[in-house]
Amino acid sequence: MLLFNFYELTLRTLQKNRRIRRDEVYVQEDYFGHRDMVGVNCIGRFSAKHMRRRTLRFSYPLLIITILFLCLLSGCDRPTPTGIDFDKIDTSQDPIQEPCTPDEPIIKELKKSRFMIIPLAEYKISGVVVSTKTYSSEWDGQIAPVDLAIVWGRLTEPETGRYITYSQGVRWYHYKWREGCPVDNSYIISHSSNNHIIPANENICRAVKTIRRKDRVVLKGFLVNLTGTPNGKKVIWNTSLSRTDTGSGSCELFYVSYVRVETKVYE
Repeated sequence: MLLFNFYELTLRTLQKNRRIRRDEVYVQEDYFGHRDMVGVNCIGRFSAKHMRRRTLRFSYPLLIITILFLCLLSGCDRPTPTGIDFDKIDTSQDPIQEPCTPDEPIIKELKKSRFMIIPLAEYKISGVVVSTKTYSSEWDGQIAPVDLAIVWGRLTEPETGRYITYSQGVRWYHYKWREGCPVDNSYIISHSSNNHIIPANENICRAVKTIRRKDRVVLKGFLVNLTGTPNGKKVIWNTSLSRTDTGSGSCELFYVSYVRVETKVYE
């Protein structure tokens, strides 16, 4: 709607609806630079070349302004880097998890929802993203808009990764491996995780939405439990604290305050 109103306003400003008379021919110009002959007693006509030339003359400025406006809109959704780190991201190590005892819970209020986030452990993961999934509907899409499936260890090596495929859906994470895979099922379980990302701020939210498959990332924050009352309904969402569990409840609910994507850092 915003783009449509801007486009219409620009059109009205650049070329007003008008009639011009030439050789007793009345021509109606519309907002797009097109013309229809609407008069009577027409004894002359504009050449097709003349009409095309006038149409293009009005169309080019509109096209340029529209493109610039679209670029501006897209730029509004881009994250702002807060630093650069050229050190190689080490994806060979397991995630680092340390217990924590926060003084008070984190409160987030979104639209008609209020959530209380309780940190259970400080958490840092360095790995390669193998799948991403965004969510926008329902209360969980408001608080955790992105899921990132991340692997580390031997799963980041091309000679291992070519045997395994990954996918996500409905907050679940799935993988399949082919015969000849150099690692077994238990290794895949213990060296991969599905992370429900709760951004600490808007810049972090924009940053995680730019992450794509095969990106090398470092994420820092807390593993958390969550309670809330979206639209007056009580909900509970708990994190896993283990890298070896499977099934329902085995994903990490991750409150993220630091994101590094390749060399760019966001906080």
